[in-house]
Formats: sequence, C-alpha cells, structure tokens
Amino acid sequence: MKRSMAWRSLAAAALLALSFGALDGNARDGVDIAAAPQAEPAPAARALDGSGEAPAADPELASPHIGATDYHVWIMPKPTHEGLAFGSMRIGTAVKLKSPKPVAGEGCARGWYEVEPRGYVCLNRRTTLELGDPYYRALHSVAPNRGAIWPYRYAHSRGAPIYSRVPTPEEWAAAERGMGAPGTYAELGEWAKGHEELIEKDVKLAATDPVPWFFEGGKRHVGGGTRDVNRLVWKVIPNGSMLSYAAAFEMHGRVWLVSPDLTVVPADRVQSLRRSQFRGLELTGSVQLPLAWNRSFEGLPLVTRDSSGRTTATDEVVAGKSAIMILEKAHGTKADPYYELRDRPGRFVRGRSVAISWQKKTLPRSIKPGQKWLDAHIVPGTLTAYVGTDPVYATLFSPGKGGVPVPGNDLTKFATTEVGTFRYEWKEWAATMSNEKGDPTVLWFSDVPHIQYIHAPLAQHVAFWHEDFGDPKSAECVNVSPIDGRFLFGFTEPAVPEGWNGVGANFGPSTPIVISGL
Repeated sequence: MKRSMAWRSLAAAALLALSFGALDGNARDGVDIAAAPQAEPAPAARALDGSGEAPAADPELASPHIGATDYHVWIMPKPTHEGLAFGSMRIGTAVKLKSPKPVAGEGCARGWYEVEPRGYVCLNRRTTLELGDPYYRALHSVAPNRGAIWPYRYAHSRGAPIYSRVPTPEEWAAAERGMGAPGTYAELGEWAKGHEELIEKDVKLAATDPVPWFFEGGKRHVGGGTRDVNRLVWKVIPNGSMLSYAAAFEMHGRVWLVSPDLTVVPADRVQSLRRSQFRGLELTGSVQLPLAWNRSFEGLPLVTRDSSGRTTATDEVVAGKSAIMILEKAHGTKADPYYELRDRPGRFVRGRSVAISWQKKTLPRSIKPGQKWLDAHIVPGTLTAYVGTDPVYATLFSPGKGGVPVPGNDLTKFATTEVGTFRYEWKEWAATMSNEKGDPTVLWFSDVPHIQYIHAPLAQHVAFWHEDFGDPKSAECVNVSPIDGRFLFGFTEPAVPEGWNGVGANFGPSTPIVISGL
C-alpha cells in the first residue's frame, strides 16, 4: 500500500505527544540544582545590523545548497513524494547539494535535487536555490543554533498578538483593544501550573539586539513566503502557550521579539523563562552506578546508624535535584532500606526518600552486546543511557502524571507513559508541539528542542518550562531537561545529517529504548 508522505502523517500524529503538566509544586529560588556547565545563550540573529541592507551571504553556503523557506521541507529517499521521508529541513536552513542540476522525478514541476548525504528535495514554494535572496537571508539570520542546548530563546505567552511587521502605536492600540493593558493577564487553571514553574515574574524582557535590517523604519523589506505579509496581525499566541524567538529589539518605545518565521511579538505580553540548569551525570572515572537521587527541591539530610539500626540525622544534606553514589548493599529492612554512601563511610541515605539508578547486570533480550540503548523506569523517574552493559549517562525524567499504565486504559486519557521496548521513529532538532491537528490555535509550545519520537504519539523531548524532573508531570511523554535532551539527542542513532532538522528510522539503524513501570 502506498503511503504518501507517511512521515508527515507520523509527525502530525506525534504532535499529540505534548506533555501538559498538571501537578502543583513551583520551582523554588536558591535551590542547589545539580551542577552544570554554563550553558551557551541562544545566539542573537546572525546579521541583524541596522544598515538597512541585507548582509552578505553566509560563506558556509558558498557551494550549491537548497534552502528551506518554510517549516517541514521533506527529504525523500527517491525523487517522488510517495513513501516514507528520510528526514526534513526547517525554515532558514540549507542542505548541501550533490549536484546543482535537477534529476528526473515525479510530482515536482521545478525539479528534484539530490542532497548530501543522500535523499532528494523538491524545488517548490517552500524551497529555494537562491540563497542570496533577501528573504532567505533574513530567515537564515534567525535560524536555530544547531547543536545548542537552547536553539532559541523562549517566553511564556499571556495572550500576545503575532504581527507580520512592527506596527505603529496607533495600529497596535487598535489591534490589542480588548486584550487589557500590557503586563496584565487572566490566571490559568490548575492544569497550567506545570507550565509556569520557570516564569520570571518580575523580569521584563529587554532589547538585546539592533533593529533587523528587514524591519528598518518599521517596514518589512522582504517577502513572506507562504504567508500574506499584508496581514498585520497574523494570529494570537494564547495565554499559556510558549514562544520561541531569536532576537529582541526596540522600536517606537516598545520591545519586539523576532520569531523564526520573521513575525514579531510585543515583549510586554509575554513572560521571561528561567533556564533550567538541571542535568544528569556522565558515568566516567569514579562516577558510577548506583546513584541515589534526591528528587525534592529541598536538601535531604544524611543519617548515621548505630549497631541497633537506630538512625540519627546529621547536618550533611543531599542537595535538591542532585545525586550521590551509594553502595549496593542495603541496611535495615526490606521495606525500609538504608544505603551507605560510597565516598562517605558511616553516612547513610534512606532508600524510601530517594530514586535509585541501578546498573543492569544483563541485557534485555532484544538488545545486542555493544549496542546503544536507553533504560527508563516510570516510578523512580530514572533514565540511563547504555552501551551494552556499560552505563554512560544517568539522569531523572518526568513520565506521565498518571503513573504506571493499567492494561486496557487509554494511555492519553489517563496520562500514562507506555511501557515496552521501542526504537526511536523520528528525531528533530526543533519543532512546535501541540495536541491539535494542523496549525494550532488553542495551545502550543514553539520549537521544542531535541525531540525524539519513540512510538507516536509517545515522544522523548525537552521540557524547558519546568525542572521538576523525576516527578510525573507529562501527559504521557518522557520529559527531559534541556541539557540532558541535547546529550541524549547526540547519543542516539541515527545521527541527524548536517543541515537536516529531522531524520527517520528508515535512514539508518535506530537506537532502542526500554520503558518499564518499576
């Protein structure tokens, strides 16, 4: 049976994987989160100078490339739209051509072009060979920083209009009539608490970049691709949705955020998000399993035990959202075990107060020796990356808030993460996620980074809106931190080729993940 653009269908189905956190528990200020290297900021737009002219073309694109001028440009294994896509490109990026000449194919009037390392892209209204074209250059200037922890900057919308250009004060007064004064908003319900944990309520987004050349003088100097740039208000980002942006500049006394599609959003109708620094641990040298994780944000006291088993709290604590190495031997009772710290003899942690990352002694049946794979456990919220029986990275993740799935219950309805052994079906550097089909209008998270679809709609993806990892918070997905997400994305196969945004399991061997309840 022919399946036209089956990966398109897969991606659409996988949009249902957005994790709608609904648990209480706001992130606390001053928490000692597991140490992480200083994360690089998402770059400002590459050439947003105020000269009023398009900057020179990127020298990296001097050889023949095909560029994407819209979202989800598909890379096909053959020069036809039929069948499973190998992968995808995203707006503002380009893929190197094997030859500047088109090849014979079907369903593409302007011709198919063979790309590196393999596959074909159709030249149509979503793509261009003219990388010196001002519209493509503008898109490329706000393209994501491939490989960064945060490919964009992110904000939480409180009901913000999306403009195709910078409006005048008179225009925005008319367009925003009925939205309330900037900075005001309606409180959302209990369901949204999991999305609001990293909001910096007292922080106002400031202009950090010059006025982009394509918005000089309050006008838009480039076309709009598949969108009508004569339409001033493109749409409204609903209260509770997330915005990605590449730059922030000031015009007419107001700060504006530039989105990847060259639309702008007023900064005073969104809220800044604090970047989580939570991360797992690379298991090298002296850092080895088992690890005991304090899933709380509060410090967890260590204890001593006397010969009778009586415990006494010490003034030493395991910092919130961090791990300590423990010995495997359990003390106390089976129902209430204590574990001695590997590097602090005589100090113990209560087993019932921590989540433990245990090392697998044998491989699951479907895993081959030396193969990469991931081991996820719902109840403790632990996730470990392995090469064969050797663990290489351990962390916490947030599973579905419904806990371990019950046979016969609908996974999505009961917000439970599916158990089983799967292989990643599709990987994307960044993509907008929503539980709506088609162009979302009710709620969406823009450009979520490092998405890995496990078994659509089940996905493993970054949650940049909370850092309560280890606790169940998602609709059914495997939520990981931004830092962990980048590591795991690079760890799993297939690798995403240079210039591509997404790649499918039909491109090369795919890494398995084993999800268990306990």
